[in-house]
Amino acid sequence: MGSSSRSASVTSVRPDEFFKIFLSPKSFYKMKVPVEFFPQITCKVPGIFSLCGPSGGVWKVCLLEMDDGYYFEEGWQDFVIDNYMSDGDFCIFKYVKKLCLRVQIFDQNGCEKESAFRANCSQPCTFNFSASRMGKRGEKAVKNQAERLGGPFLSQRRDITYEEKMMAFNAALRFVSKRPFTMITMRVSHVYTGFCLPLPCSFWKAHLPHRSQGMTVRDPRGKAWAVRFYVHPNHQTGQLSEGWRKISFTNNIEASDVCIFELVKPNELKLHIFRVVEEITPLKKERDMSN
Repeated sequence: MGSSSRSASVTSVRPDEFFKIFLSPKSFYKMKVPVEFFPQITCKVPGIFSLCGPSGGVWKVCLLEMDDGYYFEEGWQDFVIDNYMSDGDFCIFKYVKKLCLRVQIFDQNGCEKESAFRANCSQPCTFNFSASRMGKRGEKAVKNQAERLGGPFLSQRRDITYEEKMMAFNAALRFVSKRPFTMITMRVSHVYTGFCLPLPCSFWKAHLPHRSQGMTVRDPRGKAWAVRFYVHPNHQTGQLSEGWRKISFTNNIEASDVCIFELVKPNELKLHIFRVVEEITPLKKERDMSN
């Protein structure tokens, strides 16, 4: 009788945590969630979760169903980059409340990763997932999402590797300045289409005006560009809009390049570019490709 009671109590336990090993390059784009963990999840799939990192920062990620299971996908790459994750890192995900997981990150030496305690979330304060990406997608679409091209500009750059991306990222991490600065890994929407560059909340709310106005961005060659710093009426998003497209195109900034914006004057940012590929292959305008 006692044995049966113990057995029943064991089988009724719902696992509230799981671990994963970060293995590049696959883990850079998405992270699989064990199906055994799903009794804890009360949301519909696809659904949006909050990941609370070691620094206390919170990242929004989307849980998607794919052909071979369930994955954290959109937003996951932000978490990876911002927390300086690398091959072999060990992560523990603990369910702490509805749609919220606390994440511990351990280095290959078995200790908690020190750099993750300094991580700042690069996502905009208001982070929206595109409706077209909230459905079921195949493996190939996920793997290629960071390099998808389209819109006004098309890349002519050769294929790049995960290792090259990390080299650019690590080079940017070595940047030091006594002035305030922020680091952003370029996305397709930043440099090929859209051309709006959201700045991390922690940076612009601390150092930039809380209203829309003109600013100057000085590129690595010293050329000054006029840009529009746009603050959304809800004061949750601040981004570079008008003028950023010209800067991006003229300086041939590509997806996965890392840019640092250093505040050198109250209304002036100095741009530093850390390229994934040093050899510059000029971007093409889409209409030029159709001729």
